[in-house]
Amino acid sequence: MNIMKNYEISMNTMALVEEYHLEYNTIIYDVNGISYTKQTVKSLLEEACIKRFSTYEGRLKPVRKLLDYVQKTPLLICPNQRICAFPITSPQKYGCPWILPYHVQSYEMKNGKLIVTFNNGIQLPLSCSLRIFKNQLERTANCLNYYQRMMSMLSNSPFDELSTHL
Repeated sequence: MNIMKNYEISMNTMALVEEYHLEYNTIIYDVNGISYTKQTVKSLLEEACIKRFSTYEGRLKPVRKLLDYVQKTPLLICPNQRICAFPITSPQKYGCPWILPYHVQSYEMKNGKLIVTFNNGIQLPLSCSLRIFKNQLERTANCLNYYQRMMSMLSNSPFDELSTHL
């Protein structure tokens, strides 16, 4: 069992699952394998946002306001690198898994469980309907697309030329 003292969410992170255990609080699904940490999912997400000059709430607020995704809001941790995560249940509910969709290869229902298969072959069973999972994937893609459209519009702004002279 690989217990990490300090894990940082990156392009390699595939999923974070909160679990109550004496030795760890979070199961980390990473392209390099499965690890564990005493850090909570919320603290990992918060730290990832802070390292990118924002906060967990600071990343959620515009998505909730602009796209009206009030419940199970996708989190754009670093939209420039397309690092984002979405919760499967309410993030306030203990045990809420967070999926970073960049690495999702496929998903299917088997014996009443949703099985998510990542690009490296690791599978994660989730207690979630196919409809909810697809909806969360779509919402996350919408958030990223909206962000990219806004950044594209801003990059064509007349203020860009002004900022190069400052």
